[in-house]
Amino acid sequence: MAPLEPQEKVLVSEEFLESAHGELTCSDCHGGDESAPDKESAHQGFDAHPSINNPQETCGECHEEIAETAPQSLHATLSTFATFLQKRTSADTWPDVDKGRERHCASCHASCGACHVSRPKYVGTGFVNGHVFSAQPDPVNQCAACHGSRVGNEFFGNRGQGDVHLRKYTMSCNDCHSGEEMHAAAPEDLENRYHLKEAVSCKDCHQDLQFGSVREHRIHHNKVQCQVCHSQTYTNCYSCHTGTDEDGIAYFVNNLDFEDMKIGFSPDRIPGNNYKFVLLRHVPVDPQVFDPYIKEGFPRFDVAPTWKRTSPHNIQRRTWQNVTCNNCHGQRNLYLSEDDLLDYEKKANFGLTVTDQQIPKKRARTMKVDTDLSGVMSSRVVDTKWLKENLGQEKLVIIDARNEADYEKGHIPGAINLNPNMGEGLRKDPYSESPLYLEEAEILAETFGEYGTAVDDHVVVYCDKGQNGGFLLSILDYAGAENISLLNGGIAAWNKAGYEITDEETEYEEKTFQISLKKSFVAGNDFVKANLDNPYAIIVDVRILQQSMGMVKHGLADKPGHIPGSVKLPVFALYEDHSGIKSPEELLFVLKERNIPKNKTIILTCNTGNWAGAAHFVFRYLGYPDVRVHDESWIGWNN
Repeated sequence: MAPLEPQEKVLVSEEFLESAHGELTCSDCHGGDESAPDKESAHQGFDAHPSINNPQETCGECHEEIAETAPQSLHATLSTFATFLQKRTSADTWPDVDKGRERHCASCHASCGACHVSRPKYVGTGFVNGHVFSAQPDPVNQCAACHGSRVGNEFFGNRGQGDVHLRKYTMSCNDCHSGEEMHAAAPEDLENRYHLKEAVSCKDCHQDLQFGSVREHRIHHNKVQCQVCHSQTYTNCYSCHTGTDEDGIAYFVNNLDFEDMKIGFSPDRIPGNNYKFVLLRHVPVDPQVFDPYIKEGFPRFDVAPTWKRTSPHNIQRRTWQNVTCNNCHGQRNLYLSEDDLLDYEKKANFGLTVTDQQIPKKRARTMKVDTDLSGVMSSRVVDTKWLKENLGQEKLVIIDARNEADYEKGHIPGAINLNPNMGEGLRKDPYSESPLYLEEAEILAETFGEYGTAVDDHVVVYCDKGQNGGFLLSILDYAGAENISLLNGGIAAWNKAGYEITDEETEYEEKTFQISLKKSFVAGNDFVKANLDNPYAIIVDVRILQQSMGMVKHGLADKPGHIPGSVKLPVFALYEDHSGIKSPEELLFVLKERNIPKNKTIILTCNTGNWAGAAHFVFRYLGYPDVRVHDESWIGWNN
C-alpha cells in the first residue's frame, strides 16, 4: 500500500467540519490547550491517537457500549496470537518471546480511529477522508491495510479471481463482519477466532442448505467446511524472520510463501461448525522465529499446529474442485499429507494429515466436465525438465524477465535478462503523450535483436511472477515470433528441482529480428468504442477488482472506473503466483464460467497494457483465435 503524502495524513476537510464530530473542538478528543499562544504550548498533553490510549473517555462519551467492549476485542488485543505462541513456550522463555510478539506481531492493533477515520498505524496512519468518521471501515485503506497480504489479496483478486461477493454483489467487509462481531469482547482464553460466539458464519445467510435443491449440500452438510468446495487456492506463509535494522526499527520478513489449497482434518471442535474436513493454511511460525530475542524460545513447539483452519476470502459459487465430484474425490494433491510437512512440524500437525486411505474415493458415476482441449497450443508452456534437457540447443533463447537485481543474484545458465516493465525498448516512457504503449516496429525489432533473439528462435521466458513472462511473450507474439514458450513455475520451479543457477552474466551475440507485426494484436480506443455494443465482441478487464470496480485508481489515471460492459477477470486468475500457469482444463472452465467463448472477439484491457498482454498469452495458449490487447487501456481511455 502506497504511503500517503504528509499533507494528506493531517489535512482536515470541510466535510469533517460540517459533521457531528466536527462540532467538537480538537481538545475534546486530543487534549492540549487551544488557548495557548504558540504551537509548542498548545500541544502540551496532546494525544494523536486518543482512541488507542483512552477510548472510554473519548469515543465512550457518545459510544459508551462499544467503548466498553471494543478494547477487549480481537482487533484491539490480537489475543489469539499470544495464545498460540505462549502454548509453545515455557514459563522461562515466554517473557522474551512476548517481547518479540509485541514488537512484530502486535503492530496491527486496531483502535476506533484506525477503523473509522484513519489508516492503521501498521501502514503509517493518515486520514482516509480528511478526518471524516465513517461508520463502516474503508475496505481498501483500513481493512486490507492490515489484512492485505492474504485476505485482501484473495478478496480483491491480487491472487486468483477475487471473491464473488464483491465482484457480483458489490458486498464489502462489513456486509459479513458486522459491528457486533468487530466490537465484541473476546475472552482471555479464546482458542481462536472461530470460537468467538459473535463470529460470522456462511450459514448466517445461507440457511437450511441441507433441505435445498443442491444434492451436494445435503451430502456434505456439517461434514465439509463450505470453503473446501467454494474457495480457490490461497497463500501459505512459512518461516517468518524477525529482527531490528541498523536504526533499531523492528521488522519481519516472510522467507517463503506459495499459493496452494490443502484439505485436512479439523484441528479443533467448534460448536455449530464441527466439520470433519476443513481447509488448512500454513502460518508463518517456526522454532527460530524469535531467535533475536531468545534462542530455543519454543521448547513446546509441537503442542500447537502450524497448519490452521482457514476461511479464504475468495469464494466462487462454482469452482474447479466442485464442478464434478472427482475433481476433489481421490485427488491426493488437494489433501494435506505427511510429505507436505517440514521435519520440524510433523509432530505439531499430528492428526491433521489425510492418508491415502482416508481420502474420499472417486465416484464411479459423476458429471463430466465439457472441456474442449483441441485448440490448446501445448508447446507454449514447457516444464523445467524439458528446459534442462534442452539447454545449449542452437536455436534456443532463454530470457529472464525479472528485474536486474534478481537476475544478478542467480539465474538459469544461458539466460538473457530483459524485463518488459522497465522500458528497455519495448514500451514508451510512462510520462509521454502515449504512456507505456508498445514501441514502433523498428524499435521492437532492434531491441529483440540487441538481446540476441531472432524471430525464428525458440524463445523460452521465465520470471518470478507469471504475468511478467506472459507479457513479454505477448510482445514477441505481436512481433511475429511463433516458437515461444513460458517456463511453467519460473525460477521457483527451477530452484525446487535442484537445477543449477549462476550469477555470471550471459554472453551473447546480437541478431537480426525480422519483425512482422500482427496488426490485429492491438485494439485502440476507437476499436473499443466501436465494439461496446457488439454482441460478437467481449471486453475483458483483467485488473484487480479494487481497480475494475472503481475503488482505487492507477497512479497515472485521472480517475477510477471501468469501460462500460466489461467483464471483470483479474489476470491473477490465470496464473499461479510463482510464475506457474494453471492447467488448460481449469483455465477453460474459468473462462466458460465468465461466458467468454472462443467464437467471439476478445478485447483485453487493464491499466497500461501490461496485464492485458499477460492475459493475451494465456488466451492464445488456450486456442482463442481473435484476441486483442487494448494498448491504451484505462490510462488512455479516461485521461
